[in-house]
Amino acid sequence: MKNKSLHITHAGIDNGDKSWLKKAARNNLDSRRWNVPKSVRPGDDLVIYVGGYGFFATAAITSFAKPRTDWRNRYTASLSQIILIDPPISLASIQKHIPSLSWANHPRSITTPDADTAKLIRKLIDHRRKTGIPDTDIETVSKANIDELRKLAIISSKQSIPSKQRTALHRPGSLAIKRYVLLRSKGICEGCKKVAPFNKADGTPYLEPHHTKRRADGGPDHPAHVIALCPNCHRRAHYANDSKEFNKRLLKTLIKIELN
Repeated sequence: MKNKSLHITHAGIDNGDKSWLKKAARNNLDSRRWNVPKSVRPGDDLVIYVGGYGFFATAAITSFAKPRTDWRNRYTASLSQIILIDPPISLASIQKHIPSLSWANHPRSITTPDADTAKLIRKLIDHRRKTGIPDTDIETVSKANIDELRKLAIISSKQSIPSKQRTALHRPGSLAIKRYVLLRSKGICEGCKKVAPFNKADGTPYLEPHHTKRRADGGPDHPAHVIALCPNCHRRAHYANDSKEFNKRLLKTLIKIELN
């Protein structure tokens, strides 16, 4: 379409938007009412941003904007062709690849980027969909979302990748698995199910990643083999007289966690 534009809008987590987007993509559902910029036209592209995840999905606008009766100066339009971005593109990656997108400095509202910036956004999304691989530089990995971290951890744990690539991924992969299991735990020890004993100086809960199979014995840095434990459970996993049985229970716990 000649005048096809790209717009960015928000979706929430607690309000069910994120869950609905996953369901819509899986079942080819449409939305009759989604917050959009006033300027949208049928056929325009929409990129949906979820806080904490980043660019989460794309959709096609199928109607003109209509004002909301329950929210002043807000507009909605209908959507179709909802497709997830897997893994979502974190805010850190967006800022790295599209510095012209000033909205990314404070992504709290809807926006319509200029044509050149929209081209960069489409290119970034197309690349992510084609490769499925997140950025691997340490700075971006340190700010990656949980889905990017999991994907990077899995890739770096594969023994089949060339040794040169494995060496390059060692440091970002180790950081990814550590950050992933800590984010996955949500501050709760995955062993005893108790809240982390204290918060670190940066305000994050203190838990320790534990390999249920020692790396020295060939245990991979894989999400299904690394669990977040409080210091007490971590010491138990290594030194207690029931450490073998405890680690077996931790493995069963990991299977349940990673299958959900």
